[in-house]
Amino acid sequence: MKQRLLVCLLCLLVIAGCKKDSPINTVVPPTTKPPVIYELFSVAGVLQSNMVIQRDKPAKIWGTAKPTSVITINASWNNAPITATSTAAGTWEVYIPASPANASPQTLSIATPGETDVAFNNILIGDVWVCAGQSNMNMPVGPLAPSFGGVENYAAEIAAANYPQIRSYTVKEDYESAPAADFSSPASWVVCSPDNAGSLSATAYFFARKLHTDLQVPIGIIVSSVNGSWCETWTNKTALQNDPQLSGYIGQHQSSTLFNGMIAPLTKLSVKGFTWYQGENNQKMSPLTDYTKLNAALINGWRAEFNQGELPFYYVQITPFDDDSSDNPTLNYLAKFRETQANVRAAVPGAGMVITMDAGEVTNHHPRYKKQVGDRLALLALSNAYGKPVQSVGPQYASFTPNGNTVTVNFTSGTATGLNTIGNAPINQFFFVAGADQVFRKATATISGDKIVLTAPNGTPLPVAAVRYAFTNYPITNLQSAAGLPMEPFRTDNWSN
Repeated sequence: MKQRLLVCLLCLLVIAGCKKDSPINTVVPPTTKPPVIYELFSVAGVLQSNMVIQRDKPAKIWGTAKPTSVITINASWNNAPITATSTAAGTWEVYIPASPANASPQTLSIATPGETDVAFNNILIGDVWVCAGQSNMNMPVGPLAPSFGGVENYAAEIAAANYPQIRSYTVKEDYESAPAADFSSPASWVVCSPDNAGSLSATAYFFARKLHTDLQVPIGIIVSSVNGSWCETWTNKTALQNDPQLSGYIGQHQSSTLFNGMIAPLTKLSVKGFTWYQGENNQKMSPLTDYTKLNAALINGWRAEFNQGELPFYYVQITPFDDDSSDNPTLNYLAKFRETQANVRAAVPGAGMVITMDAGEVTNHHPRYKKQVGDRLALLALSNAYGKPVQSVGPQYASFTPNGNTVTVNFTSGTATGLNTIGNAPINQFFFVAGADQVFRKATATISGDKIVLTAPNGTPLPVAAVRYAFTNYPITNLQSAAGLPMEPFRTDNWSN
């Protein structure tokens, strides 16, 4: 009897020690198992060895740590350590005082008690540019099957790419529903060499190379580009919300998601400015004129988020190409889109545009002429951001003077000096004139000093009322200034045809 009672009592004890919905044979884990400890100490993903720190601006260093931790930062280029205390949310940030350019490798260490120190080396101090956009910014120096065969003379360009003071960080593609505090999958800063130059963004590389060789300072390029992406996908939501005309783009084409994933994590970084090569996805948007406001909103939105004043913004007008393989040289919807791109300069101070009418391939919207694009972006920067005495724009239309069946086209002072053609070849005849009938007919153009003289064809109602140049989808032009910069396409009318 006593034995039976003892057995029953043991059974009751076992049952009481089990969860209500667990079988009697459940194994209860021992209560002595150590708790999980999470490592919270980190530094922002874009801050790494081999990076370039922006010169002449305070350099922000930031990351996460356990709440109220003391973080100590030692920068070899700064005289004394800097400390910060993490917030209750576990975030911290400090500014290292501004420093001039320095091509000697520097070190940076970040430490907090009880955690493993973070140490970065081979850091240079120079200028940092964010290079963003879609596939034409993405195209590398070397071949990329099947859509890109590499830049001109890519093998020689790669072999000569020994520029240890050029550093590149290529952001990984990431669509996010809200602005990310850090990259979900950080990339690595690389030191430019023949071993990796073939995979670098060609436009960004040639831009950086010209800046570096002309300025003799280290250059860092952060490439944030995605093939086939829309302007609204790169525009932060606040910028879209601030304009009633643009608020309708919220929710379209994954609006703001590339900004959230690929630009937002950079906004605490001190930078020199931006370059932008995009537009092919938006070229048929309706109404077309929205692109001017949309791109302007992107620029203003980025500037606001980076909070470093009127950061320079230089962008590329899309190149000529037969978008729909129509073989119809009179179509002009791409010309009208280029016009909306050109208008961004008037809408946003501190913006500049590269012309590529001489650097396209009719059958390929990924032309191999990326050196011209990168060099011209650099010329805009050298002239406007650095104040160097270089010519950065080609011939720009100013006015025209009709005289019977001839028209003299005048250009903005200084832009058409030494007007010529590439290789002194015959002019590619892309000038059209129209009379009161608004019918455009091809004119014959000749160079006269720094002006163009047009002869209207027979049948043109005189006087000439309007002039257009390269105002079609894919005219590969050859008119340029003595500086080798192409004439900008233009029209003098606002007619719908």
